[in-house]
Amino acid sequence: MRDLFLCVDGNSLMHRAFHALPLMDADGVYTNAVHGFLAMLLKVFKDYEPRYAAVAFDLHAPTFRHKAYAEYKAGRKSTPDELRMQFPIIKEILSAMHIGVLTAEGYEADDILGTIAKKCGETDSLRAMLLTGDKDALQLVDDEAQVLFTRKGISETILFTPPMVKEIFGITPRQVTDWKGLMGDTSDNIPGIPGVGEKTAVKLLDEYGTLENVLANGENIKGKLGEKVRTFKDQALFSKDLATIRPTAPIPFDVKEYETNRLLCGMDLLKKYHLGQISQRLTQLCGDSMPAEDVPAAEETVAELPFEELSDFASVQSFFQPLPKETPIAIHVTETEVTLRTEDQAGKVTLRQDMLSDGLDPDEAMAALKPLFEYHALIVHDGKRLMHILSRHGINPPRILFDTMLGAYLLNPQEKSYSLSAFARDDAQGVWQLYRTQEVRIRKEGMENLYQEVELPLSYVLFDMEQEGFRTDATVLESLGRQWKEQTENLLKEVYALTGVTFNLNSPQQLGKVLFETMGLPHGKKTARGYSTDADTLENLREHHPVIGKILEYRQVVKLSSTYVDALLSKMDKEGRIHSFFDQTGTSTGRISSSEPNLQNIPVRTEMGREIRRAFIPRENWVLFDADYSQIELRILAHLSEDKNMMDAFLKNQDVHTRTASEVFEVPMEDVTGDMRRSAKAVNFGLVYGISEFGLARNIGISRREAADFIARYFARYPGVKKFMDDAVKTGYQEGCATTVMGRRRMLPELKSSNANIRSFGERAAMNTPVQGTAADIIKLSMVRVHKALKEKNLRARLILQVHDELIIECPKDELAQVETLLHECMENAVSMRVPLSIEAKHGESWYETK
Repeated sequence: MRDLFLCVDGNSLMHRAFHALPLMDADGVYTNAVHGFLAMLLKVFKDYEPRYAAVAFDLHAPTFRHKAYAEYKAGRKSTPDELRMQFPIIKEILSAMHIGVLTAEGYEADDILGTIAKKCGETDSLRAMLLTGDKDALQLVDDEAQVLFTRKGISETILFTPPMVKEIFGITPRQVTDWKGLMGDTSDNIPGIPGVGEKTAVKLLDEYGTLENVLANGENIKGKLGEKVRTFKDQALFSKDLATIRPTAPIPFDVKEYETNRLLCGMDLLKKYHLGQISQRLTQLCGDSMPAEDVPAAEETVAELPFEELSDFASVQSFFQPLPKETPIAIHVTETEVTLRTEDQAGKVTLRQDMLSDGLDPDEAMAALKPLFEYHALIVHDGKRLMHILSRHGINPPRILFDTMLGAYLLNPQEKSYSLSAFARDDAQGVWQLYRTQEVRIRKEGMENLYQEVELPLSYVLFDMEQEGFRTDATVLESLGRQWKEQTENLLKEVYALTGVTFNLNSPQQLGKVLFETMGLPHGKKTARGYSTDADTLENLREHHPVIGKILEYRQVVKLSSTYVDALLSKMDKEGRIHSFFDQTGTSTGRISSSEPNLQNIPVRTEMGREIRRAFIPRENWVLFDADYSQIELRILAHLSEDKNMMDAFLKNQDVHTRTASEVFEVPMEDVTGDMRRSAKAVNFGLVYGISEFGLARNIGISRREAADFIARYFARYPGVKKFMDDAVKTGYQEGCATTVMGRRRMLPELKSSNANIRSFGERAAMNTPVQGTAADIIKLSMVRVHKALKEKNLRARLILQVHDELIIECPKDELAQVETLLHECMENAVSMRVPLSIEAKHGESWYETK
């Protein structure tokens, strides 16, 4: 066996990590890219165990490619300052870990990767693995070198061998440079042959083998393609040369310098930059690989325990049966194993995958574990997922003492992923470790009540909602589908008649050409992909030609049909119910999100969109009950700001927008016009989102000067609101976070940015997080209380959907009065505030009828 030499494209991985993770900092120094880079690196170390490792970086000086072609990589956005400052940090940490940091004047990082691959291939003892997100590196793949390609964020990779390159891209590694020579590369500004795209390039190479052969047969290639091949022959060859990696970078190759046996020497720097999760992973990865005297002091971690293999029914039950019921047990279930951990023992159950593999049959394993789930308090990661697994085996939801996924979410609501592997070892040992650290931090940061009273019980509520689903009438959806199909066909005919051209309306490129070249309508800047025809562009053109309105209507109908009719029909189960997935950790504000399908996104602002709600119906002889908080965010704003005028409006049960218009325009409430109220409403709701003068002007169709004057008059009448917003921003800068009434925190690293736009975003977050986050907390608490009350009163009614500030209950008709009373009691008394909470409740035979 040859030893593995891992060589990493440092620039590629740092850029990917920076854009995959939210900004995070250590004492004012950004570390999100460093964190993501090291997380990926340690994952590769764990999965592939390289003996040697080095990271290649570009230098700022021009390379031989820049000297040959001044436009090379021209047009690329400059590296953000928040990322640029992290390169010295990652190099410092890598050097401390004794991982090679390689640069070469005049060469790029992928040339260094090619050099390492070549040097490894020249030995009998080494094989190369190249970690990168740059497709150029695929030309290096052969029997001796593989490319580990980052394809999504920093969590997913694909390992490329020669057959894999061919399977996915349709070319061999040797043809990669020919491929680039033909189609170019927009990311590097390599020109290629104009008009030759990826598919055409693959087709040409499939027929002719190499770029040189394609060019030699230019006379045999018909039509415009042949003309372009002949015209741009020299440019194609030049492009191929630019894309060819030079494995001749002058780098040292003493492999002893790159051994991965001194990684723990970087521990002090990980502590310096507050990279606690990386410290834990590194400790778990290395174990006792270094002599004690060489290991720098690290943060205290929970000791790892050897796993006892639980290979049969009896051994599984003997692991936990002697334990008192109050003994916490960490458990983690995957497709291949179940791992268990207590304070002083750890066990593993291997699950049989087929008749030929070892392990317990999954059904037998769950039967053996059933008493554990029924009688013991569990520590888990993603308890809702575990509940669904157990449900498939006929086991009721267990008693969860602590869910480390929810703990991770509360402690940092801006992570991209909350999978266990993103925080700790992917088994019960990792769950136990997280539990021991998170429990202390949550208590220390004042979020214990939020965790115990809201987030943890909410996971049971969401599980029940996912299990219940929402009954859907397929005939209504099918009827809408037929109606909208006919409408799109008619709209298409109208567009063709108005433009005088037949074309593919679903193609932005063709549409742009028709609108801006054929018809001569005003347009923005033309890019390599053509003219922009997005919604904003077309809205600005609506007054220029009647066809624009038809195009926008066509798009709306097509989207409704494909997104909501076709998709919903495909999601219905045998009982005609749709089961959405509710993500408890999907937003930084604390809001719950919905997917597969997203029932929270059913349109409500257009009549066509609202028609979809007719398809959502209750069981036979039941009704749907919709309870919607009335202006909850403005009530929270009144409570937090203690503004006397705003509180007075709610205490007197006045229409707050009419009251605001009356205050700002200085007219009696009875004289407020519709336009006045709309302007006041735009400001009231805009404040919650940190609206600007420009934003208000655009929203209500006035000048920026008029908008500025309106906002000034607003704050003059509501000085408490102005003070609250200013104080929120000030607190954000001082404490680095924003907090809700219930103690939920959102970190604000954006406020430390040198970029004014990023800082402005951070200031808006500082203002709106206390309001929006508190609203999210209240609706979650209401869900928990409604769910609990329905069960305690032995009612058959069930909570089946939450959409922003409203709850939807499926209710038997004979329980209507009880459920309405229950909803008012649970929702309006969820929290105590300076102004009352109020709900609007309505029932009907469909979701449409409840609104």
